[in-house]
Amino acid sequence: MMYSLARASSRKALLGVFAGVMLAGILLPGCASRVYRPSQLPAELAASPAVDLDTLDLSSLAGSSSTPGVICWGDVLVIEIDAGLPSLEPRVSMVRVAKDGTAKIPLLGHVAVAGLEVEQAEMAVVEAARARNVYPNPFVSVRIGSPRKNRVTVVGAVKQPGVYELPRGSSSLMAALVIAGGLANTAGGDLELRHTDPRLAAPGLIGAGGPAGEQTGTQLVSHEAAMGPNDGVMRINLLDAAARGGANQELQDGDVVNVIPRELPPIHVLGLVNKPGAFDMSANRDVFLLDALALAGGCANPAADRVTVRRRVAGQIQPTTIVASIRSAMDGEDNLLLAPGDTVMVRQTPQTVVVDAIKTFVRVSVGSSIAMF
Repeated sequence: MMYSLARASSRKALLGVFAGVMLAGILLPGCASRVYRPSQLPAELAASPAVDLDTLDLSSLAGSSSTPGVICWGDVLVIEIDAGLPSLEPRVSMVRVAKDGTAKIPLLGHVAVAGLEVEQAEMAVVEAARARNVYPNPFVSVRIGSPRKNRVTVVGAVKQPGVYELPRGSSSLMAALVIAGGLANTAGGDLELRHTDPRLAAPGLIGAGGPAGEQTGTQLVSHEAAMGPNDGVMRINLLDAAARGGANQELQDGDVVNVIPRELPPIHVLGLVNKPGAFDMSANRDVFLLDALALAGGCANPAADRVTVRRRVAGQIQPTTIVASIRSAMDGEDNLLLAPGDTVMVRQTPQTVVVDAIKTFVRVSVGSSIAMF
């Protein structure tokens, strides 16, 4: 009796093979829309390669810094004045340069020093002392004791967004990104640079930043930076800036750096895979067909070979269908570069139906044989 049941189950399994083959032929995708092979895919339908920001050398974004020896407002100066008289000890003062570019020196009053190198500032102090009849022939020494620091805000796709202080003369875009922990995985390669003073983003402006003729010597706008819709905002592509040596990326006090994140829709992998589902894409990592199958745990059927990729392209109503072969992908021919939002479907074919039916037949036969004993 048990043997008869086993034979009946086996016959049922074989009938399932032929029925499945017929069903697979019916359910295979039709030709309602044009179907492409990966090698025949037009350029306008192809996925764009990811921007690999891990290879970006941030040091190339340093740009040209302000000359450290040039005095700017906010700097703290150490000024030593020796009157040249045995009866008078040299006078040492620490003064901060005001926003109007002057330093208030004891006995001398306000002296304009912003925009001057230290040697020029020494001469300015000597001339002020003579002109005001304070010292007839003094010896003056000036040095920058504490350079002004620029407060720069870094937000967006960086690892540690926040407000940071950067020394004047070392306030490059690179320094801002490094102090913020570097680029996050969601960074898309573009950033916005917002200047507190919109004049600093005017095309061709050469560093004329502050009062009293302060000069930074840094050209702030270059061909890799495009003006945004608002005054004082530039959009910069990091790879383009790095390729050009990062010139002209010196930041000013109050600037805001916004690294724009790239939000990407996930890739869906469905059909004959072990772990179907949605998988996130990285903004700076390419994902190919075989990568997507690996993310989904590989094929659930050893005979699986036919894959369709549905891709929505801007400006087109119907999605584009791309048909690929897993075997050809392993040879490198059909290993399609996927785009964000693609749906990958590993299809049933007559071959996969046969394999499934054989598995069922073997499982039923083995189970029946065990039951007989």
